[in-house]
Amino acid sequence: MQKQRTTAQKLEIKRFLEANREREMTVAEIAAELSESGSGIGIATVYRAVKRLESDGIIIRHVTGSGNKAVYKYCGDESVRNMHMIFCRCCGKAVAINFELSHKFETSVSDKTGFSITDHQLLLYGLCPDCR
Repeated sequence: MQKQRTTAQKLEIKRFLEANREREMTVAEIAAELSESGSGIGIATVYRAVKRLESDGIIIRHVTGSGNKAVYKYCGDESVRNMHMIFCRCCGKAVAINFELSHKFETSVSDKTGFSITDHQLLLYGLCPDCR
């Protein structure tokens, strides 16, 4: 498999998302804010970079509201990357959840499959107390 090269645009998008790590943004919002800052990065480039950053485990993607809008959030540091998240399908609220159970789950999956698990993402969806 050929290694993909890292472009200046991808690095700029990564730095932008890292600087805005507390926010969830759509591709259109990312492209618009980069354009406002004078970067000259087009929306097609943002789409490609976001797809790659997601597959690299640097950002997470989830669908907000009634399933009509994908948003992305930076999670490049290991402490956040391996956390579990629950998202409200109605309002988009996101809550990080941490369980001792996750270690037991990883061990069980590893034992049953023979895989050595290096990291993971667990995204749960439901309705928050306010939206129920």
